[in-house]
Amino acid sequence: NRPPPSQHSPFVSTILRPLKEFDAMFANRTPPQVGNQWKVSVVSTVSERYSVAVEELLATVERTEVTLKSRKARRTAAGGMSDGEKVKLQLYLDHKEFVKNVEEVDVDRSAIPGLLKLDALTKEAETLHLKSVGRGN
Repeated sequence: NRPPPSQHSPFVSTILRPLKEFDAMFANRTPPQVGNQWKVSVVSTVSERYSVAVEELLATVERTEVTLKSRKARRTAAGGMSDGEKVKLQLYLDHKEFVKNVEEVDVDRSAIPGLLKLDALTKEAETLHLKSVGRGN
């Protein structure tokens, strides 16, 4: 049994890397409004697809936990956190890193429906995160 995750997955930092590189290379050659529209468009598309993948994964985790719970094998020895809770915590940590990367490309996260959906999908895991770092009850 693995311990609960404590940091984002390494791949998350690479999701928007091409956009960051493009922005750095062409920011001075592109009118600000056009550059911002491109960034919003890319972040919107990626966020929407990311949120769909997270939603599907959470549905699978939920079905698996229901099955395991019915077999009374849900809880593990590693901190009392189930495998499903560990997956949810990992998704939360990955989401927070993704949001940080969105902010680094100077896109208003409140204008991105996929990010708002990700916020809602990972909200439950925020409590798990607080518990895992010793700030929860």
